[in-house]
Amino acid sequence: MHFLLLCFHIICAICFVGYVFFDAVIFPFAYKKCSKEECDRIKASYTKVGGILFGIIFLNLLISGGMLLRYYDLRGIFTTFFGLFLGVKLFLIVCMFAITVYVIFKIKFLKKEDPFKGKSHMVALVISFLIVILAKAMMYYG
Repeated sequence: MHFLLLCFHIICAICFVGYVFFDAVIFPFAYKKCSKEECDRIKASYTKVGGILFGIIFLNLLISGGMLLRYYDLRGIFTTFFGLFLGVKLFLIVCMFAITVYVIFKIKFLKKEDPFKGKSHMVALVISFLIVILAKAMMYYG
C-alpha cells in the first residue's frame, strides 16, 4: 500500500509542478508572440477547468502526503537529516497552502487584485522546487 500511495503522491506532484511551471514559465512567452487580448482569452479558457483540476491535484497531493506520514516515526523528528528535511518540507507546504488560501480569498471573495501581481505561480514554483529537492534529500539521507 505504501508503494502505491507513494506513486500516487509523486504523480500528483508531477502534475502540480508541471501546471505551475507551464503557467509561470512557458505561457508568458505567448504574450511576446500574440496580442495581450488573445493570450488573456486563452489563459481564461484553460484557467476555468485548470483551476478546478489544479485544486483537486493540490488537495490529493496534501492528502496523500498526510497519509504517507503514517509510515514514519515522527518522534524526535529533528534528530535526523530525514526528519529535518521533512520538517522544513512540511513548513514550506503549510506556507504554500496558506499563500494559496490567501490569494484565493483576496481574488474570489474580496474581489481584489492578486496580491502577488500575477506572480503567485512563480512563488509556488520556487517553493515546489525546494519541496522536491527536500523530498529527494529525505530519501537520500533517510
